[in-house]
Amino acid sequence: MKKIILTYALMTAFCLCSRVSQAQFYSVNTNIPALATTTLNMELSMTLNRKVSVHLPVYYNPFVFSGNRKIQNFTVMPGVRYWLLESYVSGFVGVNTIGSKYHFTWKDYRYEGLAFGAGISAGYAYLLSPRWNLELEGGIGLVWADYTKYRCEECGKKVGDENRWYAIPNKIALSLVYLF
Repeated sequence: MKKIILTYALMTAFCLCSRVSQAQFYSVNTNIPALATTTLNMELSMTLNRKVSVHLPVYYNPFVFSGNRKIQNFTVMPGVRYWLLESYVSGFVGVNTIGSKYHFTWKDYRYEGLAFGAGISAGYAYLLSPRWNLELEGGIGLVWADYTKYRCEECGKKVGDENRWYAIPNKIALSLVYLF
């Protein structure tokens, strides 16, 4: 009797473990266009069920370019996706929030500040292999930006403090995804 119970327990454990090891519940990816701007980035995600997944993209750019040009930022954009077929396969729609601390130069001005907001997105995941996907995603968002504007990059003469809402494209991604 003990051998039967032990055999049954081992078979059940084997079936449960093999099922879990074949399913794809997590992913890690990087946004290729963001890398082209020297922004280091990584997104971790996890499925909640067959159709819903949660995502946490993190973007970081500490670099200063020639002429003191910069697009420094630390940005997080947690979100949720609803998959039209199943998680990590085919099309999806999503919602996300945005939090960013930034410091960048544009033309003759330097901007330092914080931004918070939310957005919506849509995209498609192309299966490359059982472990690799290519995702295309685009989205728009509404962001509250609170920043200080300075004249020129180096001298730092303050022009003023500003804050306002912006409608922006908050998701432009072509991501290489590893599934596990």
